[in-house]
Amino acid sequence: MKRIYSERWPHVILAVFSLLCSYVACGPAFAADTASRGKKLAQACIACHGLDGNTKNATLYPNIAGQLPAYIALQLENFKSGERPNPVMQAFASPLSSEQMQDLGSYYGALRPKAQPSTDAELEAAGKKIFTSGSVAGAPACTACHGTRGQGQAPFPRISSQPASYLLEQLHVYRDAPAFKNPLAMQMKAVAVKVSEGEMRAVSAYLATLK
Repeated sequence: MKRIYSERWPHVILAVFSLLCSYVACGPAFAADTASRGKKLAQACIACHGLDGNTKNATLYPNIAGQLPAYIALQLENFKSGERPNPVMQAFASPLSSEQMQDLGSYYGALRPKAQPSTDAELEAAGKKIFTSGSVAGAPACTACHGTRGQGQAPFPRISSQPASYLLEQLHVYRDAPAFKNPLAMQMKAVAVKVSEGEMRAVSAYLATLK
């Protein structure tokens, strides 16, 4: 497969992976405790992300049920610092401590994500091929980073069961933004620029239905 990443990125990615690992709970009792605290904090998240972590507004917001706890905590840190620009999420994240972010991650990570219903079998079949084999222009298979079912594997997030419109918008952001500070985001940009608009729509439609 054609090399598309900088030689230094594996080392930076390893550092990010180590940071993610620092968020992981150290046992069942600890996880239950943090999830309980996270449930209380999650009351502020319901309007956008749903009572059970599955959004009611698929056009604007992602599902966060079943997302990797460490990934949720890290994204909240990024929203708070401005590393991931989003004024609305920054306002929610700013008052949170690192411990509270871990609590929210633990709570939402334990919830069950809901796949979207199939709407276009032909488009979804095309998306499955891209997901498992890569794009025509040489983007690698999504499974390489996000897992065989899109379930996520640190440091890469869960992408299955996400609303197709949300996934498509995120792919547009990665493709169109000039650059990112985060090396993992730059890695995703290197992939997105090799995926056509039609392929983006197809893989987004497929992932939305994937449990």
